[in-house]
Amino acid sequence: MNVDFEKFGTWEQDKACYLMRVAKDLGMDLGGYGECSVNLNSGNTYIWLEDYPFTLYMPISCELEKADIWVLWTDPEDGEETEITLDEQSLDDLYKWVKGLEEEADE
Repeated sequence: MNVDFEKFGTWEQDKACYLMRVAKDLGMDLGGYGECSVNLNSGNTYIWLEDYPFTLYMPISCELEKADIWVLWTDPEDGEETEITLDEQSLDDLYKWVKGLEEEADE
């Protein structure tokens, strides 16, 4: 995963480190192809990893807690985005969520 901390302000650095710790605690492999960065349009700090069908992000204004982490899935067919909060979801829960969305998209 590519991380360029020079792009981050102090608050974004804190969120990036927190996101990486939570992703690791979920069991995600941070060593694959992807990036941790700040979306210049929204200001969200995010982790995108090629090996996972979702992105984790934190908005500009939030606390460093799991309830403030959002999980985003983008439909590869039409680009429609769906999101939920991470809260106490496990990695398996997130895969089930994505599978349900993919099945809905196929109908």
